[in-house]
Amino acid sequence: MSNLIDSYLHQSTHNPQPSGNSSFYSPIESPQLDVLARRLLLLANFYLHAHDESQLDVEELGQLHRLLSSYHNGSDYSVHDILRELSPDCGDLVLRGIIYGAPVNTSQLFIKRTTSSGVCCIFNYRRPSDSQYPWKRALEDAELYALPHVMFESNSILNGIQFVLQDTTKDDYTMTYFSNTAFRLQLFPKDDYATIQSNTNGAILVDHETIVEIPIQPKFFDSSAAVRGVTPETRRCYFSEEGKKILNQSYYSMDECLLRCRIDSMLQHCGCVSSPLAGSVMNITYCTLLDLPCLMKWKRVWFSYTEFPYVHQDNEEIETGIDQCNHCLPTCNGVDFEIVSNVAPLRRTYNSSGYFHGLLKGLTNDRPLSIIKLFFRLRFAQATEMDMVGDWVVLLS
Repeated sequence: MSNLIDSYLHQSTHNPQPSGNSSFYSPIESPQLDVLARRLLLLANFYLHAHDESQLDVEELGQLHRLLSSYHNGSDYSVHDILRELSPDCGDLVLRGIIYGAPVNTSQLFIKRTTSSGVCCIFNYRRPSDSQYPWKRALEDAELYALPHVMFESNSILNGIQFVLQDTTKDDYTMTYFSNTAFRLQLFPKDDYATIQSNTNGAILVDHETIVEIPIQPKFFDSSAAVRGVTPETRRCYFSEEGKKILNQSYYSMDECLLRCRIDSMLQHCGCVSSPLAGSVMNITYCTLLDLPCLMKWKRVWFSYTEFPYVHQDNEEIETGIDQCNHCLPTCNGVDFEIVSNVAPLRRTYNSSGYFHGLLKGLTNDRPLSIIKLFFRLRFAQATEMDMVGDWVVLLS
């Protein structure tokens, strides 16, 4: 982050207000660096967390907006790309890994992506880039497709997948989602937008100095051909071709539908879309820092929360955004995952030499460490099928 801040400061000192004196570049002082770093944290408001309340200074937003615009030569700046550049690299967050007993280079397995919850390091991802620039999308897609695709094949914890996580230091300028210190782990389909919206089964908090075992149990579900004769509103699901037709794209999931619904609602209220939430929609207007006050108001509408709900009379209709998404239904065929976690404390090392063996060999506790272990819970998977028990004639009889 300091390198990017330095470049912003360098650019701003070379673009002073018009005056009769010539400009020159001077070394960056610590107070100036501190002020700019704290102003850049305003960009975290684009994540639009459900229950965050931020007091925005319009004048301060305007100052940072002008600074970013001048840094990009007066053209539109991409909040998506700036947030991605400011976040730590995946090699600094995921230090080491073992896949089926063999050590791996984690920097060659994880990719940084901006989501509505923050910039995440994602493993085994296959969704195209969401950058607003075509050339940037091409670079990120090439980086994505160059990553190896790991197939989960083992149900043994000894032959599963393990990663060592290391958090940032306390003096780093980092805006965290939770007030507590923990890693946020999310599991979701590889083609979905990387934020769980329809349920919370795939979200796990990994505390510092812990070893977390995560057994995964898939459950396959299917629907017979007879179910197709029933309307989606009755069966409460879409077949693949029905969902694709609704979204007018080649991929459908309930989370994808909710994402598109949120984007439409945001466009309706503010005329732009928050960059981390843009998803697969192209040729839209992206919000800037000047649009943050409107996005904060939209957030209250979308999540339909108010400080004094009892004030509303019974005949008053409270405007909500999620009510617009009743057309979003789950798929009739697919797979769900049951996820549990077993947590054990990680023994700390009390000398400068660090750990002596295993995956942690040579590491110290200078920065908080955690270990996650992923594996299949059982050697088999449950499968269910939805079918027609009888038609109306059988029911009448």
